[in-house]
Amino acid sequence: MKETNNKGSNGILAGIQGIQWAVFMLTNVVAVPVVVGGAFEMSPSEISTFMLRMLFVTGSATLIQIFLGHRLPIVEGGAGMWWALFILLGTMTAPGARGQLLQQLELGLILAGAFLILLSFLPIISRIRKMFTPIVTGVYLILLVCQMSGSFLKSMLGITATNHLDGAITGICFIEVLIILLISLKASGIWRSLGPLIGIIVGWLLFHLFGLIQTKTYKPSSWFQVPKLFSWGMPHFDFGIVLTSILTGIVLISNVIASILVIGMALEKKIQETEHKKGIFGNGVNLVLSGLFSVVGVVPLSVAGGFISTTGIKQKRPLIIGAIIILITGFFPYIGEFFATLPLEVAYASLFIPFSQMLGFGIRDLMGLEPTSRNLLVIGISLIVGVGMMFVPPSALENVVPWLRNIIANGLLMGLILCLLLEHLIFPEKMQTKN
Repeated sequence: MKETNNKGSNGILAGIQGIQWAVFMLTNVVAVPVVVGGAFEMSPSEISTFMLRMLFVTGSATLIQIFLGHRLPIVEGGAGMWWALFILLGTMTAPGARGQLLQQLELGLILAGAFLILLSFLPIISRIRKMFTPIVTGVYLILLVCQMSGSFLKSMLGITATNHLDGAITGICFIEVLIILLISLKASGIWRSLGPLIGIIVGWLLFHLFGLIQTKTYKPSSWFQVPKLFSWGMPHFDFGIVLTSILTGIVLISNVIASILVIGMALEKKIQETEHKKGIFGNGVNLVLSGLFSVVGVVPLSVAGGFISTTGIKQKRPLIIGAIIILITGFFPYIGEFFATLPLEVAYASLFIPFSQMLGFGIRDLMGLEPTSRNLLVIGISLIVGVGMMFVPPSALENVVPWLRNIIANGLLMGLILCLLLEHLIFPEKMQTKN
């Protein structure tokens, strides 16, 4: 009888933690349709259906990786570089040609995914894995947090919503972060794992109490809707878009590998080469899925490592439950609409502590290195260039070809690529001299 009760308790706990994973995944989905939809001047109904497809693909992609890919508890979400590619091309394309551009991007995603699937079967993954030394992973994590920190603070201070510092939004976000921080540090067991969820609930309720929830502008026409294939129309071929998409997929291999390594740190698990291969294979399958269902390309999210460290949820079962919840949500417009009312400010505040953990991972990697002149030079140059590029206005790169502009404009990628070059080609470790 006692064993049955324990199984029941464990099931209830897994369900609660699964909801927490679902909410965490939701925070990485909500902004995608809004931002990309705005760049392409989509109507409220188009953005709403975009949201549903994004939920469906995010849940499906996470399950594909868990069962067919790397098999680690990592959530999938829209990749920042894919966001940049969509937004950049959308804002630079004439309004009348944006529909065709979306169809070209569908094919670009599908072909990029097929290329990664092929690449995952080739015997070169071990060489790629060796490229990610502690310097590279440390710089990557620090740049990742730096690139997102502006969006975090602008949103949490109310600047994104009101164009100025808003006391009510700032106060609510501060309360939410404080709740999550106190629970994460002081609580134990079940309560420790519920910190982010409790913070989100409190923040959401306070937003309602102070009347800060924006009025809805769209009502679904039905209560059930199956995600539609090629919602932007049948794919169209364009060599430039296909080349750009394949290059984007190749560059984001580093994101897949780094995310797997970060989760390994959070789980205190040694990552095997096969997990990297399967992760790249899973990412390829998920890019094909993204193209088929007309959404932004997805990748494993490194921030899941910070979430695991904050909540202590290391089992795969809760994530599977959370992914299924998100997947099913994509079939119900009214449920999707309800989740879409989660204020972005509350979502960003819920991720503040996990992202802080990510920065800690990066610093830990660098602190374990010997502070030689060579190491400090590689770290310093990579961080200066990466952070510096985050402040370069997009208008300054208008004369650069689109596929190259998408890389140069991304400070995270510029810093990461430069760090790889400095670490392995310009100042390789074997040439290091002792001070």
